[in-house]
Amino acid sequence: MKKAVKISVLLLLAGMLLTGCVSKFKKISVSSFELESVVPTSLRSANVVIDVGIDNPAPSFQVRDIEATIKQNGNVMGLVTGEPVSVDGKCNRVYRIPLKAQIAEGISLMQVLATYKSFNPEEFTIDLHARANIAGKVGKDIEYNDVPLSKLMKK
Repeated sequence: MKKAVKISVLLLLAGMLLTGCVSKFKKISVSSFELESVVPTSLRSANVVIDVGIDNPAPSFQVRDIEATIKQNGNVMGLVTGEPVSVDGKCNRVYRIPLKAQIAEGISLMQVLATYKSFNPEEFTIDLHARANIAGKVGKDIEYNDVPLSKLMKK
């Protein structure tokens, strides 16, 4: 009987701790976003580096399986993938994130260059999918659709 009471108390305490952590995870925010560099690796791909400021009041976690689709006026222009990123707990820090970008099928290099010449961030949106993991085990999928590029660039 004493063992059952101890287990119940431990489960109750664990639940309370997890509830507190969950509310902190909801307060994570992107404080800045900047395109650092774009280095072409072929006629259809490039290595891209972005700097993302993250204000994280929660414990540390890792973001992996980063995939994004870049669209112009609803048409897919490119696909982006990224390596895992470890986000420090309880801090506001800028993270340099290396990405690999590739022009989408059916889009020519000339179309991309024409877009670059008359670039208007209002025409672009991003779909993002990633997985956030705490201690490599517990995780949650992150999904954002049709996020305006102009919104990211203002931060």
